[in-house]
Amino acid sequence: MTLLQIENLSVEFPAPDGVVRAVDGVSLTLETGNVLGIVGESGSGKSIAMLAMMGLVPYPGRVRADKVQFEGRDLLRLTDAERRALTGKDMAMIFQEPMTSLNPSFTVGFQITETLAVHERMDRKAARRRSIELLEQVGIPAAESRLNAYPHQLSGGMTSAS
Repeated sequence: MTLLQIENLSVEFPAPDGVVRAVDGVSLTLETGNVLGIVGESGSGKSIAMLAMMGLVPYPGRVRADKVQFEGRDLLRLTDAERRALTGKDMAMIFQEPMTSLNPSFTVGFQITETLAVHERMDRKAARRRSIELLEQVGIPAAESRLNAYPHQLSGGMTSAS
């Protein structure tokens, strides 16, 4: 089954002397159960291509494609509510510096439980229990007490051996 299909994806940004095409004609297909790595030089368009796929290219960027589908759903035609329901639950992006993906103003526990409450429709108590399980699953020591930590209080290489 096809998980992701992108055909002829382009992203343009206006510039003083015309437009800058940050991504030009990207096409790929990813089957369920497979893994795809996207590599390239800094500035080659990797992040912009994936942001475009997720509908997150900032204004005034313009995304064009013949097809962008995730699990058969046309990502180019999702409403804002449909995109919010999909992004963060079924589809997410992990940036090169994943620790910067967490908001430094909120505890790790708040951010995980909020995501579970919204996307999995869990009550706060169940979301808290699941958050602890998830932190334990990835080897975070003293997982329950880490829920009260802020992102900067966790090290990028934190494991159960720490």
